[in-house]
Amino acid sequence: MLCMLGVMAAELGYAAPPANNRSSQPNILFVYLDDFGWRDCGFMGTDFYETPALDSLAAAGIVFTDAYAGAANCAPSRACLLSGQYSPRHEIYNVGTQLRGNPKHSRLKHVAGTDTLRPEIVTWAKRIQAAGYRTGTIGKWHLSDDPRPYGFDFNFAGTHSGSPPKGYFPPHPNAPGLKNAPKDEYLTDRLSQEAVAFIERNRDQPWLLYLTHFAVHTPLQAPKNLVAKYKNKPPGQLHSHAVMAAMIERVDRGIGRILAKLKELDLDQNTVIIFSSDNGGYGPATSMAPLKGYKGTYYEGGIRVPLMIHWPGRIAGGKCAVPVANVDLYPTLCELAGIDLASISDGPARDGLSLLPLLGLG
Repeated sequence: MLCMLGVMAAELGYAAPPANNRSSQPNILFVYLDDFGWRDCGFMGTDFYETPALDSLAAAGIVFTDAYAGAANCAPSRACLLSGQYSPRHEIYNVGTQLRGNPKHSRLKHVAGTDTLRPEIVTWAKRIQAAGYRTGTIGKWHLSDDPRPYGFDFNFAGTHSGSPPKGYFPPHPNAPGLKNAPKDEYLTDRLSQEAVAFIERNRDQPWLLYLTHFAVHTPLQAPKNLVAKYKNKPPGQLHSHAVMAAMIERVDRGIGRILAKLKELDLDQNTVIIFSSDNGGYGPATSMAPLKGYKGTYYEGGIRVPLMIHWPGRIAGGKCAVPVANVDLYPTLCELAGIDLASISDGPARDGLSLLPLLGLG
């Protein structure tokens, strides 16, 4: 049984909301983690890392067990996500220059590429912004110096940098909004706090929030008291890295705070939540078993990622083993926002296919 979601949705009476009213424009929260492996959350099998907030969403949402990143490391995968195109179209093939590393170790001729998403590429954020949404990005961007020209009204901390240059504790001299961060503030906590504030500010209009944590990218850092908790915890079957576990718990706590705010503002039933990662996990600190490989490799462990979509009352829960890719989220996000892509001819071609039929909404 590959995917019974459409049948389940029909039986339970779930359906797409009617067009041309407020309910046809649900709020969209897209939580995107960095270097978070396929098995790194409870609903994907870890028995060491603790992710109760994510697990609660997954229990009532759809989990795609065979979801793939567009590439095995950060920038090209994120370019695939934002553009809905694979690398030969958007031309971001690597993090930074194509000439990284020792040329004698390269068995293939380098192709010309770029480290910046071309301005003429129309991202899903730009389309959703044009559809009347208030759009924001909080956290890692990595595709240009400033994400705002790509469809975001609000940017917090997003630059061309692929990791927090000074780590997860201040100072953060070049990150928008973080120049005067309190001395002991943990970056993951601050990004979650800013997400809550964004939702509060925009509660009376449809909004899209792309919450893209730097976690769990290196440097591996977390509050000492939380690291101590995991050092004293017996190792799991797959995982045992105390700092990684603490970083993941802090992300999950922040998601819990966001869920509480959505409920407080009575927005939880009209908010679609998508959770995923940009590529496979960081090999020295986590495990993708039984998959081979890790971040930076094109074995399954380097490109298989968690993907979960949650929308109460609209999407029936379950698991889907149909192979999907992050480029598929471009048409999915646009259609969730009520955008008819078939009627739009501007911009380059897209490679993704909408997931709405697999969600029981197509």
